[in-house]
Amino acid sequence: MTTMAPLAGDLLTDWFPGRINRRNRHRTQVDKMSTTDAPTRSWIVMTRIAGACFATTALCTVAACGGGGGGSGGGFGTSSVTAASVSTVPGPTLSFTADADTVNSGASVSLSWSSQDADSCSAAGGWSGPRSVSGTATVGPLTQTTSFSLDCSGGGGSVSRQLTVVVEAVKELEISLSVDRDLVSENDEVTITWSAPGAERCVASGGWQGERTASGDFVTSPLGESTTFSLSCEAGNASAVAMVAVEVADLTLAWAAPTENVDGTALTDLQGFFVYWGDASREYVGKLRLEASAREWQIDLPAGDYHFALTAVDSEGDESAYSNEVRRRVP
Repeated sequence: MTTMAPLAGDLLTDWFPGRINRRNRHRTQVDKMSTTDAPTRSWIVMTRIAGACFATTALCTVAACGGGGGGSGGGFGTSSVTAASVSTVPGPTLSFTADADTVNSGASVSLSWSSQDADSCSAAGGWSGPRSVSGTATVGPLTQTTSFSLDCSGGGGSVSRQLTVVVEAVKELEISLSVDRDLVSENDEVTITWSAPGAERCVASGGWQGERTASGDFVTSPLGESTTFSLSCEAGNASAVAMVAVEVADLTLAWAAPTENVDGTALTDLQGFFVYWGDASREYVGKLRLEASAREWQIDLPAGDYHFALTAVDSEGDESAYSNEVRRRVP
């Protein structure tokens, strides 16, 4: 029996199920293979006999001339033809993430990705260039909202992912912090006043401690020394710090008595001291006589900024030169 092979892909439109070609009543049509080829080659099995399978990977039974001989009177026989399975390549997968969805202006973001069944990847948008099929990358600083794209491809096709990082402008936060007096005497108290409009949280440090509201007043405990008061506040991505210092005035002048004269001889007739003061260096407008036994003096002058110096006087009324000069603020 002769097997006729059509062109690959022909659907044999001149043949229909249920109809037999009268010229070749008992012939079957097998697309480009014989029954002996079937186990090793994958082709589409076609038949001119109604009821046979036309495109399959299953085992098909095809009517053929049989009967042990080759006469026209022979009966029909059957032959089994197997089409081999066609393997497919899986399409690539891709996971693409950022460590933050929203950042402050000027910040950077870390991107991470991992692809399966891909051979190569390519970046676009806020970053660019070829990438490995998995990895991390830090991108920034960012100054505006930015979209990042990643395309990966392999034998089974391609896949794309995109993400957007929102960039927020850094908010401004201002703190007003003040004291009613920045110069006090020892053991005086001061009142601190502050205001931080829009602040969500404020914390005091330095000469005072603890959580504070966005505005208010606070009276300190008695101050024994000069002290700095700090206040830090936050509002969203903004923060600010303010500081104010309070000086505790040192109103005590202290000295050591001289023990010798200018010529190096011992001083045995010390009679006292003079304290001088003025509002400019070495320009003194006032003085006070103190006893020879005095070693300190508590300043008792109107509020102001003063320069002080000291001299020693002997029994003959001779006065030494000015001592070194010190400066004191009187509250």
